[in-house]
Amino acid sequence: MNFLRTLIWWITCGLIVVFLGIPLAILSIPDPQRRPISWGAYIWSCTLIKVAGCTLEVEGKENIEGLQQFVLVGNHQSYFDIFTLCCIVKGAPHFLAKKELFRIPVFGQLLSLARVLKIDRQNPESAVRTIKESLERGIIRRPIAIFPEGTRSPTGEFQPFRKKGLNILMDTGIPFVPMVIKGTREAMPKGRYTVRPARIKVNIGEPFVPGTGLTDEEKDKVREKLWQWIHSHLETL
Repeated sequence: MNFLRTLIWWITCGLIVVFLGIPLAILSIPDPQRRPISWGAYIWSCTLIKVAGCTLEVEGKENIEGLQQFVLVGNHQSYFDIFTLCCIVKGAPHFLAKKELFRIPVFGQLLSLARVLKIDRQNPESAVRTIKESLERGIIRRPIAIFPEGTRSPTGEFQPFRKKGLNILMDTGIPFVPMVIKGTREAMPKGRYTVRPARIKVNIGEPFVPGTGLTDEEKDKVREKLWQWIHSHLETL
C-alpha cells in the first residue's frame, strides 16, 4: 500500500511541477515578488500533503494573522516541513541560503526565481543590508522561514541551533515567531523517499522583536529563549 501511495505521490509531484510550476515560473519572471510561483507552491504543497494521506492541524495561527512581516523559527525533521510551511502561510516563504548555492547551474537560477535570500556567511553585515534593502523595495513581502538546526534531524531529537542565520535576522528588526512542527518525520523521514500517512501538528507562538544592535551575549540569550520554547512545546505537542 505504501509503495502504491508513494508512486502516486511522486507522479503527482512531477505533474504539478510540469503543468503548473513551469508556467507559473515563467509568469513570475516580470513580477518582483514572484506571486504566481508562490501561489503555485501553496497549491503544490497542500496537494502533496493530502495525497500522502496526511492531516494538518495548526494551533496559534491567530498569532501571525495581520503581521506584515515576520520570521518563522522552527524545528526541522523532514522535507514535509517545507510543504507544511507553504500551506500555513498560503504561499512560499522566503528561505535563507548561502551564496555558494546560487553558483550552481540551473539550481542557482531556481533559487533566485523563488526569491530565496542570498547570504554571505563571511560578511553578515552585507547580508543584513541585503535583507533590509529587499524589505524596503517591497521584494520581500512574504514571511521568512528558518530552521536554525541547519539540517533535518535523522532521529527526531531536537538539535542545537547554529548561529549565523539567526544572528543575521536579529539585526533586521523583524518580529520573530517560534513554531513547532511534529509528525512530518513520520510522513517522510530523513534518508527515505517513501511517504506514509501521518498526523502533522503545528504550534505557532506569539511574536516578539529581539531588537537591533544586540551584543553577542544578548543574541545568545534570544537563541536560548527560542530553543527552550520550541523544545518545551515539541515535548507537549
